[in-house]
Amino acid sequence: MNYPLIIGIQSFYIAFSLILYSLIFLYIMWSGDLEFKTAFHRLFLLRAPADFLQVLVSLFAFRCPLAGWEEITHIPYLAKVGFMISQYSVLVEMCAQLLLSVNRLSAIVYPIQHNKFWTKKITLLLFSLGMLISIVPTASRATQPAAFMNVNGSFIPYLVNRGDQEKNSKVTCLIYSFFCFASLLCNLLACCVHRKQKRMQCFETQPKLASTVQTNLLIYACLSTVIVVAMTCFQSLLALHVFDVTAEAHKVVLLFLTISADAFALSNPWLLICLSSTFRHKFFAARKISRIFAAAPSTNETS
Repeated sequence: MNYPLIIGIQSFYIAFSLILYSLIFLYIMWSGDLEFKTAFHRLFLLRAPADFLQVLVSLFAFRCPLAGWEEITHIPYLAKVGFMISQYSVLVEMCAQLLLSVNRLSAIVYPIQHNKFWTKKITLLLFSLGMLISIVPTASRATQPAAFMNVNGSFIPYLVNRGDQEKNSKVTCLIYSFFCFASLLCNLLACCVHRKQKRMQCFETQPKLASTVQTNLLIYACLSTVIVVAMTCFQSLLALHVFDVTAEAHKVVLLFLTISADAFALSNPWLLICLSSTFRHKFFAARKISRIFAAAPSTNETS
């Protein structure tokens, strides 16, 4: 398998996606539009730094060595820092994804009281709690030595002590499985309730628009959950030691794990543009930098 070519293609779509992500992030931050004061958009902004960090660290600490870039492996503690930061970023992303799934469920089940609960303060508090909890499993890696193994010209990051490798893989697999199950449960409940509401024609005011918005946001949450399922499957293969660390199949699993992690981190801007016609029209209408940073009229925040 031509890993340099694969990593090169990945670098291209990563760079393009990060540029789009940055523009959308700045647009939401500076537009002042009342539509972007919801918990959904706040979670979008809050998890963006973790998305950027996860992708960039994974690119330089894992994939560039996999492509055979030996010089970068000489950076002290690169493997250990890569393991720690990558894991922490993914855990923060999963916390944000779970909050989003809960947010969509509450919006569908309790449409009136929903905004009263998901205030700016509550959203920040829940996200901060997720960031603090994510430190616990990450801190356990601080004392674990890590290095790179040369396997046929590719450099594979690994934990030096085999016991550390097995323990961390199993713990990570359990954590991924929890988020996977919790997000799936929220999405399934939301889908069932939403389908019932559509059948009973519960959308009295602008029925078609309300139904479409709820459906698109639900699709957003469900697609992200599907990616979490894929990450959990690949992580399980590593945790169960299905393939030896020196085997070609092990490198393939690592590659697909990083690809699914990319999809989890970089799908946000694409899903937002594809699923929200209102946002898409507003964003492309403000395609000039001067318009993106233009001051919007002040409005009262409604969360």
